[in-house]
This record gives sequence, structure tokens and C-alpha cells, in this order.
Amino acid sequence: MLHFLSPGFAWALAVPALIPVLYLLRRRFLLRQVPSVFLWRKSVMDYPVNRPFQRLIKNLLLPLQILAALVLALALMRPAIPGGTAGRTVLIFDVSGSMQAETAGRSRLDLAKEEALALIRTLPAEEEITVLAAGEETHRLALNAEKEEAEKTVLSLACERNSSDLSRALALADAIARDAGEETAANAVVYSDTFLRGQATVRGGAFALSIDNCGTGAENRAVYSLEAADGRAFARVANFGENCIVSLTCEADGVLCDAREAEISAGGTCGVSFAIPEDAKRVRVSVREKDALAADNTAEAAVMHAVTRTVAVTSDSVFLESALRVRRDLTVVRTEEKALASTQADLYILGSDPLIVTRTLPEKGYDSEAASFGPFSWETEKNVAAGSAAAISESPLTGGLTLKDVFFRSVRPVNGGKTAVTLDGATVIAYADGMAVLGFDLHNSNLPLKYDFPVLIQNTLDWLLPAETTGGEETESLMPLAESDVRSVAPDDEADAAQTRSSQGKELTALLLAAFLMLLLIEMGVSRYVG
Repeated sequence: MLHFLSPGFAWALAVPALIPVLYLLRRRFLLRQVPSVFLWRKSVMDYPVNRPFQRLIKNLLLPLQILAALVLALALMRPAIPGGTAGRTVLIFDVSGSMQAETAGRSRLDLAKEEALALIRTLPAEEEITVLAAGEETHRLALNAEKEEAEKTVLSLACERNSSDLSRALALADAIARDAGEETAANAVVYSDTFLRGQATVRGGAFALSIDNCGTGAENRAVYSLEAADGRAFARVANFGENCIVSLTCEADGVLCDAREAEISAGGTCGVSFAIPEDAKRVRVSVREKDALAADNTAEAAVMHAVTRTVAVTSDSVFLESALRVRRDLTVVRTEEKALASTQADLYILGSDPLIVTRTLPEKGYDSEAASFGPFSWETEKNVAAGSAAAISESPLTGGLTLKDVFFRSVRPVNGGKTAVTLDGATVIAYADGMAVLGFDLHNSNLPLKYDFPVLIQNTLDWLLPAETTGGEETESLMPLAESDVRSVAPDDEADAAQTRSSQGKELTALLLAAFLMLLLIEMGVSRYVG
């Protein structure tokens, strides 16, 4: 049965009907000076056929032109007939948080579903269709299913809040294609919003890969960090757009308790503090303005209620003590290095360059002149080149950090433990079980003047002094900050012509285009003969 792969070009079928109309309309004459009245005879012969809406005279050019226009219109609609070899098609859907971003009221996932359903309808009845959902984990929702089952599976897709790992999904698609054997052709189509062919790690050639990135870029704001403890809630908001003022509300146990406005620069972040009841168990912070991605406009957190802890500090830093005193469950005690052995505390903050945070002291005591502590060691102080930017690694210490516009004058590269922050390839913040090291003097950086500093200190305290009790059940995890940046969409990437195979039937477009060119040549010859 003949079907069309691009039925949207059906409007072109109206063009052949316009050609006879042009023949019926009067030709507009132009005034010309001629050397002889002999030409009037020819003009008189042409006059009857150029009067408007007269009966058409026999003209071979007319049917040729109508036929050529009809053939071209059909070619644009890409007709195909059954006869293509059925194979396997793997549909891979990115179900990460950013696929919830909306364009004209429709999410990127909805647009991806529409594209996939249109593709499924063009496949042969015998085609084996596999549907994969690529989120934090890859889920196989349908394996070698028929078209009707595949359509139902596609319609049931829903987004997650986390990032997606499309590499795993492509590896699974490659295994499915190879399982079918070389004699069975396979196609894989990735429906995403930011995926590029260069990100594909599968190079086996078992399938022809096409990439369909859906949606359009849009501005967005996101609440990407929220912590609450004993009367205060602290949220961080990111602005993926132009300078703006956002309105934020805070609810404690479902009751509105505070509201704030915050001005955020283009592409920047800001921290906002809210007052909450002392006995609150759960808080919810929301951005009131609508934007492209509603899923990251709200964050929930359980209020932490911890017993009072003691922190002993040997360094003299107003910024450090101010960041520590944000926590009402902490008692900060200033002490000297020689008195550490007799100081009882739940946490010790030692030295200044580097700054060491530890739950326990070594048996031999702390030596500020030594170049090591526990599993850590550090190098001599070195200056930092102007413009050097810190790189953040995923760790318990770096949640909610951006380190934007944070500069260092000098650092002591740290060895040992796990890396949290690097600068020019050297580790400057590291951590291990029960301790963390900041390989720089706070006075040699503008970090204490940034919102990132109290966040870093609170993350470190949460890592080393976890709260003993929490206020309620676990809350839904926050969306990764990278998923909230929906300002751009990657371009589509079709499979190479050499890789594609026809699972849609035998397409007649090439034959129709050849026929169109042939009719044009014939029309040119006839027009010369008639002329």
C-alpha cells in the first residue's frame, strides 16, 4: 500500500491546478517600437488566446507542465511502497530532568514522543522495536515489540530528576543490534535535548545512529541547594538567564513562614536565608515566577535537629568563626596548639596554612611545623597565576559550590585523601574519613567574602559532624544543577546516507525526481519547436 513519509508537503498538489489558470489569464503586452507592420499579423493571431477565460487551444506544453508539477509535488511527499526489509529499531529516550523543560506549553519529552510515534507509523509491520529510557540508570521498557505495543510504551514515558547516562543506553542498543546478526539491519534513534554524536562511545557500527534533539532554549531559574536547622533555612538559587529579581517563599510543615526577594545577575547564583519555627520538621522553598522548567523551582529538606557540639579552633579568623556560629548546635572554643591535648571537643580546626579540620587528634599531638597530618601531606607554598579558576569535583564538601569569581594568591598543593577542589591541576581541598584539609590560608583568598565559604564550611561540618536526629522522612533529591541549564538545545544529527537502511518500504522519491528532470528536458525541447 502506498504511503507518504512527508505528507506535510501535500499543499504542493495545488500547484498543477494553477498552471491552467495562468494559460487562461490575459498576457500583459508591453509597448514596443517595431520596424515593420508585418509583425501585426502574428499579434492578431495571438490575441484570441490571450483574452481572459477563453477556451484553451491545443497546446502540448500545458499537459507537460502540469505533469511535471504533479511529479515534483509527489516527490516532495516522499511516497513509498511496501517492500523494505524489516529489521530492528531501537528508540532511546533521554528522561533526565532537563527534558521537562517546556516550549509553548509542551515539554521536550512530549515533543520527543511525537517524533517517535511519527517514526513508528512509517515502519514495516514486521519491524522489531525496542524502547529504552536513559536516566541515571537505563531501563528497557520494550524489547523487540510490535508497533502497537511500542506506541503504548512511548506514551507511558516520564522524566526523572537526575542526569542521564546515554552511553549505557547506546551500549545496550549495540548489544541488541549485534544479537540480531549482520543480516538484520538496525537503526537507533536518540531523543534528547543536548546529546551530540561526539558523545557516543559506541563505535561498533552495529546500527545506524540518528539523534533528534527536541525543544528550544529558554531562560530558567532553579533552587539547587537547601539546608535547614533549628530556626533557619538556607537556600541557593541559580539564574540561567538575564539579570532578574526572583520571589521566594518558604513553607514549614506546609505553612507559609517567610518570603524573600533576591536579585541575581545573569548566569549567577545567590544565597537566601529564611526564618523558620524552632520545632519545624520539613521546609519547602519555591520560586514564584514561572519559567521553562518547573521541576527545579521547588526544593524540600528535612530540618536537622542535632545535639550541641563543641568545635575547638586554633586559628585566628573572624570569617571562620562567623561561618561556624551560623550553626546553633555548635559551641566554638578558641584554644592554643599547646593546650590541644587537654581540650575536649567534637571537632578540631587546626592551623591556618593549611587549615585542617579533624574529628580526632593524632596520638603524638599536632605539630604546626610538620608537612603532614594523618593521610595528608602538603607541598611548599606557591603563588597562583592571575586568572586561574578552581575546578570542583563531586564530593561531600562541594555540594552547592560554584567558586565563581573566587581567586587565590597562593596555595599549598595537598597530597593524599580524596580530591574535592583543584587549582591548575593541583589539589587544594581534600578529604578523608574523619578529616579535611584546605591547602591555603584564608587570608590569601577572597573565598571568605563569597557565599561559597559558609556553604563549604557547612558541608564540611555535615560531613564530619552528621546530625544525630532529623526532622521527618527523607525528601526527594534535588535536581542536578547541570539539568537546570536549559538555555540551549543541540542540533539534530541524522545518520550518514551510507549507514541508513530502508525500514520504511521502498521509497520512490529518486524515481520521481528523475522523471521530473526528464519532463523538464522534454518541455524545453517542445517549447523551442513550438516557438
